[in-house]
Amino acid sequence: MGKEEKPVRKTGYSRQTGLRELNVQCNGYGPSFHMERTHFHDCFELYLQIDGDRHLLCNGKFVHVEPGDVVWIKSFDPHQSFAGRDSAGIRAVLYFSEDYLRDVFRERTDGMLALFTGPFQILRLDGVQQRKTLELLYEMEQAEKTAQDLYGRFVFGQFLLLLETWSRSSLSPMREDANIDPKYDRIAGVLTYLKSHRCEKLRLEDVAKAFFISPCYLSRTFRQCVGIPFVSYVNHLKIERAKELLCREKSVTEVSMELGYDTLTHFERVFKQMNGISPSAWKKQRSSSP
Repeated sequence: MGKEEKPVRKTGYSRQTGLRELNVQCNGYGPSFHMERTHFHDCFELYLQIDGDRHLLCNGKFVHVEPGDVVWIKSFDPHQSFAGRDSAGIRAVLYFSEDYLRDVFRERTDGMLALFTGPFQILRLDGVQQRKTLELLYEMEQAEKTAQDLYGRFVFGQFLLLLETWSRSSLSPMREDANIDPKYDRIAGVLTYLKSHRCEKLRLEDVAKAFFISPCYLSRTFRQCVGIPFVSYVNHLKIERAKELLCREKSVTEVSMELGYDTLTHFERVFKQMNGISPSAWKKQRSSSP
């Protein structure tokens, strides 16, 4: 039986993978290809420009990607791509969750996660590296289509180990585009602030005050740049942090208090809205996983 199609939304939160799944997409695009709104995922993304060029917006910064560029995009980093000099091109994206990474690398997982925890960077591949990357992406895509999960994990492990090796000498600093709407710079600062303070009570009015702007302006601009309401993004940040804390054997009550929720009931309601189950059930399910 084939895998059930997962809907991909053009705006806001877009889940691309299951907890232990790998998703590879490689396709060409024409002059009309344009992401209408910024979006983000609850999984990691590797973006490879194969042919042509694109402008990529990530966390309020525009970067120019060219053939052979690999971009590391962390979970919950808002991003969007736009047409470059070339009207057509080819790109590949690889989506995977932290659970999938841990299943493959076990005790080496934290070292591999370090590839995504630094600043937004670009890995520039040479011709040989590009060809090897395309071969491995093709093998992963075929493994996914034919449900060869074990082989897919083997190839995925090879691929990330190669990227880790190449990144030691080929990571380039971010190349920003000069022509950017100032509102993206402001929202980039807001996103950084929210991540740094996600364990506190985050009210729209208080954040607006910290950035010397009106709550109305922040609410409107945040939605324009990120694609979803302010409170929805804050909830996603907090619940992802909640999962990290629950995995560290903290109680649901402790996690609720640490994340600044007024009541345990409020925390449980938000968690269930986003995950379909209560935090207690999620914690139990995670503990019983192999």
